[in-house]
Amino acid sequence: MNHLPHKSKKQLKESLVESIKLPRDTVMGASIVTVTGNCQLMVENYRGILEYTPDRIILQAKTCRIMICGACLSIAYYTNEDMKIEGNITQICYL
Repeated sequence: MNHLPHKSKKQLKESLVESIKLPRDTVMGASIVTVTGNCQLMVENYRGILEYTPDRIILQAKTCRIMICGACLSIAYYTNEDMKIEGNITQICYL
């Protein structure tokens, strides 16, 4: 019988990432959000666009949703891996 403490699959993966110093975004699929001032935002590792209006953009990430609020928001470009959002960004929320 195994007497080791039970760890979830996620906990084991996180322990492995930490022990061998791999980038979290690569192994865990974490999104990377880079904000430049309040007018430009880059998102890497997202899964899809759930809502797109001039006031709000909601993206599906692997483990959460990312909501970007503001005014005159637009998606300057997007690929399967990354996206550039421009406009007057007032709020970023993880849902």
